[in-house]
Amino acid sequence: MRYLSLLILVCCAISSFSCADSEEPRSPLIGTWENRNYSDSLEVWFVESYTFRNDSLFDVTASVRKTEIGEELGYRLTATSWYNFEAGIFQYYYSDAMIHFGGENQPFYAPKQDLKPGIVDFFRVPKGKLTFSSDLRQFTFQEDCWSVNEENDCIEFPAKTFVRVD
Repeated sequence: MRYLSLLILVCCAISSFSCADSEEPRSPLIGTWENRNYSDSLEVWFVESYTFRNDSLFDVTASVRKTEIGEELGYRLTATSWYNFEAGIFQYYYSDAMIHFGGENQPFYAPKQDLKPGIVDFFRVPKGKLTFSSDLRQFTFQEDCWSVNEENDCIEFPAKTFVRVD
């Protein structure tokens, strides 16, 4: 009986280690990435953070910092989003968000607890090519142009480069 108990214990230990390998996420995006842009006129950094939680969900945060990698002065938006990344094509969507609406004579950011529920009204699902650097420490997202009319006039979006921060 003692050997049977030991055998069951060993089998359980082996099966728990083998399950851990198969449960890893498939997406190379898992983690936190930032796109940082400095505003000379305002002397602040605008930071867009994507925190990929699994193979289909990520959190978007738009914040403002005094220094590139310092603490946030405040926030402009937070949202949980869905995404799909297949064959180098990335697309995402979110509508419900916590937003700083601002106003005249108000700062363009607020403490996270002061953000208000709002809806982001995308007129399209952002989709385009996502390319990783060779060391997988940054990626560039080049969104497909938006066709605005039947004549195929297309509005180009600038490429955004994100760096891994975790």
